[in-house]
Amino acid sequence: MEEQRLAETVDCAERRDGSIDYRADMSLTAEQAQTSERHFLEWERGPFSHLIRLSVPHFAVTRGFRFVASGHLIDGLLSAQVYCDSLTGVSGNNLDRDPIVADLVTSGWIEFQEGKTRHSVGPGQICIRDTKASWEFSCAPATTAHVISIPRHLVIPRIGSPRALGQAYVSDAEVPEVRFFLNFLEAIRRSSGELEGSAAARRMARDACATLFSRIISERPGSGLGDHPQAVVAAARNVIERNLESGDLSPPMVARSVGVSLRTLHRCFSASNDSVMSFARRRRLQQAHDELVARGSTAGMSEVAARWHFSDASHFIRHFKSVYGATPAAYLKNQRKVSSP
Repeated sequence: MEEQRLAETVDCAERRDGSIDYRADMSLTAEQAQTSERHFLEWERGPFSHLIRLSVPHFAVTRGFRFVASGHLIDGLLSAQVYCDSLTGVSGNNLDRDPIVADLVTSGWIEFQEGKTRHSVGPGQICIRDTKASWEFSCAPATTAHVISIPRHLVIPRIGSPRALGQAYVSDAEVPEVRFFLNFLEAIRRSSGELEGSAAARRMARDACATLFSRIISERPGSGLGDHPQAVVAAARNVIERNLESGDLSPPMVARSVGVSLRTLHRCFSASNDSVMSFARRRRLQQAHDELVARGSTAGMSEVAARWHFSDASHFIRHFKSVYGATPAAYLKNQRKVSSP
């Protein structure tokens, strides 16, 4: 019954108004894998409906089959982490409704072929393709990938020329445009709470993703990243959040990670009346505050200040008081009074 549960999960993700959570889990025994084509018919109703003629290769049926995906589905835009065992099939139904799909492989490999064109995509590489064209594919055992699928009608008007979709785009994931896009997707994931409550916010996120996605595959690679200051700031904040404890956190490091120039980074933050390091300092102070509250009297000011990269304890205390209205010691004392019966 695993394949039936997959269908129910996909239906639920698409039915709930405002939901952006997506989950899929499919397990086939060795016996079921021998007739895998029948089980994959369940995928016709989900965001992977562009995959057809799926089957588990003969050499892999004795191991059974497992597929797991989790991520977000926003008005047709899918961003999901996927685990897939050995699988072959075709990506693309030659339909206008078929999406533009990117596979960023993190382990294993996926091979795509259309006519005489063949692409083997390994760890650290991304392949973007229009699934209106039919690509035969094969997936290695235990392959993991970040899969992004965007409705075709959102991308077509945004690309410089329709010819850009005529061939697959294969690149290293460290290319600035790709890195920028992935950072923005992570920022969306972190904002899932806000997106659930606002249809307008979901449309903005979807449209921004489609614009950035189209930039990658357009005939003008590398252009236009600075044309979306809110997206740059969102991606940069995500990088900062992941590196709050790092002593290497700096505007140049953030700019490199996001995939924009340092000048563009500063300009985008300035447009939001903020700065890179002001945001980092606020978030570090919040983390220090949370640590002090959790540890109480056992927390040493110098230790906490050093962990969150304040120059010394007095510097930390001064910033803490400016935000919370009291020194850390007085603040904790007041917290104990409030919480005591």
